[in-house]
Amino acid sequence: MPTLLIRYGELGLKSESVRRRFEQALVQDIRRKHLLAGVGCVTSSLRGRLFVDSDDWRRSCELLSRTFGVVSFSPVEKVTSEISGLGEAVKEFSRPLVFKGASFAVRTRRTGNHPYTSQTLARELGSVILDSYKDLGLTVDLDEPDAEVFVEVRERDAYLYSSVMRGPGGMPKGTQGKVLSVVGSERGIVASWLLMKRGCNVLVASEDVALPAPLSSWNPDLKVVRPEGDLFAQAKYMDCEGVVLEWGVEDLERGAVLKGDLPVFHPLIGMAQEDVRRLLERILA
Repeated sequence: MPTLLIRYGELGLKSESVRRRFEQALVQDIRRKHLLAGVGCVTSSLRGRLFVDSDDWRRSCELLSRTFGVVSFSPVEKVTSEISGLGEAVKEFSRPLVFKGASFAVRTRRTGNHPYTSQTLARELGSVILDSYKDLGLTVDLDEPDAEVFVEVRERDAYLYSSVMRGPGGMPKGTQGKVLSVVGSERGIVASWLLMKRGCNVLVASEDVALPAPLSSWNPDLKVVRPEGDLFAQAKYMDCEGVVLEWGVEDLERGAVLKGDLPVFHPLIGMAQEDVRRLLERILA
């Protein structure tokens, strides 16, 4: 069963202490999602990368695709970074990927000290594939290849993969505080999701408690309450640091105002209705 290599973006730009805290939040969220899904998993990390080994890697892929902070991930095969062993591993790994007359590319990344550069490694491994399957008449195409072999070298280990799956990106859950989001329509679902993506722990206030249900696949611990008279008092009672509204610029132009003693966030301001609709389709998919 393959290991899943997880890439995160903005976390890597933080200071060491902040990065460590954010990475721990991401790991906790990944473990929590697996626990609630009934999938056993073990996580490990190297700087800039997380790794997940689980009982069901396909189900893990579904969970990671809805985990904020995850930029992308790949099922990988772990092998040695020593050049001769790596060449043999790439030969076997590429066997099911290439076919007669196919074009291919080897994409390499490297972290640590090695007796080769990323470019020389790519050329060496490309030659291994060409020499190993001469009867197939393979060609190298770095622009639009039929098959790609990715090799990520980290110290003594190398990770081979052939696909990159997309995550939602953003920041890990709970790293940016707690907010109360008012969901009165599908626009509220999008507004809430955008604050989730920025790392907020979003609590939802909705008259229709079923309306925000799609957000539960992004946060299985989502809490939904009915809005009370004084929204700001309700938010403060729930230890929230701000209120999120689904209003667009047209609402403000009509004079809609909500005043209180907490910050009010309008994540849909400036977004065209078509953009909101496309984002909603992604959330519901």
